[in-house]
Amino acid sequence: MPRIAFIDTEVQAQSGRIQDIGATNDQDGVFHANALEDFHAFIDSTPFLCGHNVIDHDKVYLEKWIGPEKLSKYRFIDTLFLSPLLFPEKPYHKLVKDDKLDPENLNNPYTDSTKARDLFYDEVEKFRQTDPLLQQIYFKLLGDSEYFRSFFSFLQRSETPETPETPESRETPETTEPTEQLIRRYFRGQCCENKSLATFINEDPVALAYTLALITCSSRESITPPWVLHRFPNVERYLFQLRSDPCLPGCAYCNQSFDAVQGLNQFFGFPSFREFDGIPLQEQAVKAALHNKSILAIFPTGGGKSLTYQVPALMAGKNAHALTVIISPLQSLMKDQVDNLLKKDITDAVTINGLLDPIERSKSIERAREGHASILYISPESLRSKTIENLLLGRKIARFVIDEAHCFSAWGHDFRVDYMYIGDFLKSLQEKKNLDEPIPVSCFTATAKPRVIEDIRNYFREKLQLDLELFHTASTRRKLQYQVLHCEGEKDK
Repeated sequence: MPRIAFIDTEVQAQSGRIQDIGATNDQDGVFHANALEDFHAFIDSTPFLCGHNVIDHDKVYLEKWIGPEKLSKYRFIDTLFLSPLLFPEKPYHKLVKDDKLDPENLNNPYTDSTKARDLFYDEVEKFRQTDPLLQQIYFKLLGDSEYFRSFFSFLQRSETPETPETPESRETPETTEPTEQLIRRYFRGQCCENKSLATFINEDPVALAYTLALITCSSRESITPPWVLHRFPNVERYLFQLRSDPCLPGCAYCNQSFDAVQGLNQFFGFPSFREFDGIPLQEQAVKAALHNKSILAIFPTGGGKSLTYQVPALMAGKNAHALTVIISPLQSLMKDQVDNLLKKDITDAVTINGLLDPIERSKSIERAREGHASILYISPESLRSKTIENLLLGRKIARFVIDEAHCFSAWGHDFRVDYMYIGDFLKSLQEKKNLDEPIPVSCFTATAKPRVIEDIRNYFREKLQLDLELFHTASTRRKLQYQVLHCEGEKDK
């Protein structure tokens, strides 16, 4: 087993000066002081230095005050970057709270160094228990990354003690099988077979590794930590491409995962969707959502519109660990929707609104943030909350659903100013999440006036460059045609 020390530093924010250092090593040595020379002597015989966020934090300040040349002989292992890779399931590893080891002991570097030690050995054990094929995939994707190569080097020296401890040491001989082929073999049936993995491998292998780690999780409550989404925004894009974007040719994964009727039966027990005037309006709208289209659906009263957005939302939660946000002005309706889902043993929905007391609100926010919810009901006013914005920045968003969409239109009888902020919020959210493609939107209303419909569609064209596909029944179409003709007749007079 190669020698290794576990370190943590406390740094003065303004000056960048190291105020305190804590360290331990594989021989239970203890260091806790701010004497840099003594610290350097403590780590002198250990080729590996390990810590939580050690590469972007501790190493930077140690190089500043000790000198990069003195630190060049050490190999730094970062438990922060290993954690989402090796512990992607929910709940996260007990020692990790987002990117912190222990929020209760932020000012005790020695305590944090011992926690980093415990976490590291858990990570080593977890990697050794990982399927050998997946180990090879991770090594091929991450073996050249600054944040992972020392970990692989440590593993090789642990398994082959006679290997000289040189900076060039690698974890294990690579298989000659191409990385893309390895991934397709291991993840067969778990992601789309027709996406170009070679592009992802060349573009951002670290983001792809985190994406694949999440795909290995069977629980839809598992999510990628917010700091990973912020640091590696391609994780969202790759997860979308591999798990949420059905291919046109069809493949084993896409044919099964995007079957609207199968989703309806799985979550609600119904064998088929309802039809209106001979038109399968529900099924059409669900399929459009599953194909990531933005839609405007005009449903008759009592037409089952809630089922229409709940089915794709639950399927997105299962396929991509994603959150669907439903914006509604009716707070009592939000509670009814959540309660009705609970009666069907569906616990994936929460609501955050003004009717909740502070404790209930806090619990709802935590459930949505931690991945326990794949459906979130909020009011349009909630989008002005920084708490809500931060929550949504930390989750992959599958879709925004806007209920009572006629509230966008000044011609509508329930026009609400807060609805006009939705487009600005979505645009800002997409920019902050560095998304290449806009988040799709579904609008629902029972009001079918032509001016209202055109106002809604124009709003999203102008704000987000989204073209809403229109879905409505035959009777609604006749009403629209009558209203258009009636309006034109009034103009002629």
